[in-house]
Amino acid sequence: MRIGIIGTGWVTELHLNALKEISGAEVVAIAGRNEARAKELAEPWKATVYTDPLTMLAKESLDAVFILLPPHLHGDLERACSEYVKGVLVEKPISQSLETAQQIQGYFKKAGTIVSVAYQNRYRQSVQTAKALLSQSDNQGILAQGRWITQMPPPLWWRTFDQSGGQFSEQCTHLLDICRYTMGDVETVSAFRTRGFMKEVPDFTVDDAMVVNCQFKSGALASFSTGCFPLGGHPETPGGGINLSLSSRNHRIVLTGWSFEGIVYSGEEDQDKILSDKNIFSVQNKAFLDAVASGDSSGILSPYEDGLKTLATTLAANESARHQDGRPVEVSV
Repeated sequence: MRIGIIGTGWVTELHLNALKEISGAEVVAIAGRNEARAKELAEPWKATVYTDPLTMLAKESLDAVFILLPPHLHGDLERACSEYVKGVLVEKPISQSLETAQQIQGYFKKAGTIVSVAYQNRYRQSVQTAKALLSQSDNQGILAQGRWITQMPPPLWWRTFDQSGGQFSEQCTHLLDICRYTMGDVETVSAFRTRGFMKEVPDFTVDDAMVVNCQFKSGALASFSTGCFPLGGHPETPGGGINLSLSSRNHRIVLTGWSFEGIVYSGEEDQDKILSDKNIFSVQNKAFLDAVASGDSSGILSPYEDGLKTLATTLAANESARHQDGRPVEVSV
């Protein structure tokens, strides 16, 4: 499996380490504007380095491409990949623009491209357990409560709203996506935001914090709190500022931290702990590469259509928050 990588950010290294564990995966080319970083990442693979991904696509005979870029850089690359390769894995969120994402979906659909969106948490045993429990007809999810309150990520693009879409769209999207995966699609959202506390950060245009309420098509509810304001004085709490609770009448599943370790509560005394997976990126990437090799995409748990729905929900929350009165906004896809 000849693989090309587009992007040299921190998540690229996670994907490359995962690919080392997959038999038959061969990274033959890496494209990125940071040529020095691209060379560093390419060296263990003896991969060819490109500063222009379009040149990489034209010169290399690739089976699959990993697009590991910030949200605002999607669009033309997906279109080109749909013309050159059989399979594409796209990092989340798939764009900061719903219109762009819908155009990309058209490119992939027309070409018959096998696509996986990198919502790797869907593959975790803790999330699979939650889905199995909440999919039971007598045990549907009723209420979810999520929190993603961590320090501001360092990349300059992250702190620019027009590039990242803000924290709910760029980071808390993982929590929302788990809720969609286990409880169904969201119908309506309502949100509030606050700004003005991050005074020392130049060119900061994302929100300091947001609260978001969601109503699912099933009637279930979810609430999320997200913020990037912490400095000192925020000691490590369980989960390091990231946690999600999913509740039905019979169970409560609590997921904590970046690794989303789970605890299932089934009564006053009964609880089962689900440890984190060793390398969830390896599990996700193998499912994607197996689909490309076989032509059967049923093992991909997060197809592009699902990534589009999660994006539409986060963008609806952003729209509601910018009305300043938290008015409800319907999810458009």
